[in-house]
Amino acid sequence: MSLTDAQFEQYQRDGYVVVADALDAETVDRVKRRLRAYTHGDRAVEGFQSQVEPAVERGEIEVEHTGDAVRKFEGLGMVETDDVFRSVAHDDTITDTAAELLGPNLKLLRSAAMFKPPAVGSEKGFHQDAAYYPIQPMDHVTVWIALDEATTENGCMNVVPGAHTDGLLGHEAADYDTDIVIAEDDVDRSDAVAVPMEPGDALFAHCLVPHFTAPNTTDQWRRALIVSYMDARSRFTTPAEDRPDWVDSVHIRGEEFPGCV
Repeated sequence: MSLTDAQFEQYQRDGYVVVADALDAETVDRVKRRLRAYTHGDRAVEGFQSQVEPAVERGEIEVEHTGDAVRKFEGLGMVETDDVFRSVAHDDTITDTAAELLGPNLKLLRSAAMFKPPAVGSEKGFHQDAAYYPIQPMDHVTVWIALDEATTENGCMNVVPGAHTDGLLGHEAADYDTDIVIAEDDVDRSDAVAVPMEPGDALFAHCLVPHFTAPNTTDQWRRALIVSYMDARSRFTTPAEDRPDWVDSVHIRGEEFPGCV
C-alpha cells in the first residue's frame, strides 16, 4: 500500500496523515483480545510497563475491575515478548508507509497501548513525542492505530497542523509519572484540529507535531496501539547510562549502521 501524492504532501505540510483501514478488522480484533487478556485475563504483564489512571491510583475513583483502570502499556518489550504486538510492528502496510516517509532502513523506537477507559480515561496533555527521546535527527514517525472508534467525546487525537516546522517547544513536568507537557504559553489549544478515526485507521504523525487527547466522557473504550519508527541511521544524543529506560530500538527492516541506533 502506498501513500497517494496528496497524502504524502499532507504529511509534509501538516505533519500528519491518516491511512484508512491500515489494519483489517480481524487484526484489530486480535489485538483487542490480546490486550484484554492482559488487563482482564490471566496473561502476565512482563517485559513492559503498565500504568494506572491517576484518579484511580489516588483513590478518587473506584472501578469494578483493576483492568478498567489501566491507562497504558509502554515498552519495546511488547514487541519483543508478544507475537500479536510484534506482528503489527512488522505489518506490511504500516512499515511500507513508514518507509515512504523515512526511507527503507527502519528501527522501532516505541511500542505502546493507550486504553482511555470509559468514564475514567484522563486527558493526555499537549506534547511533542520528540521531547521524550534524545535522538537526532528529530524526524521519527509515531503511528497511532485506532482499535475502537475514536471521537471527540471519547478522546480522539487532536493535532496542530503544520506546527512540526516550529521545532521542539519547551516542555515541563506534568503532575503524573513521567508525563511532560508543552509550556502553556507555547501552544494555543484553539489551533488544534480533532482527528476522529475508525477502528483500523492509522495516524502517521511527525515527532514534532504538537498533539493531545481529551478525557473519555463516554461509556465506551477508546483503545489505540502505538508503534514509532525512525531511520536506522539516527543517533542517540546521550550516553546509554543517561538515557531513560524507555529509550532503545528494535530492527524492523533494511540495513543497520555501526554507531547508530
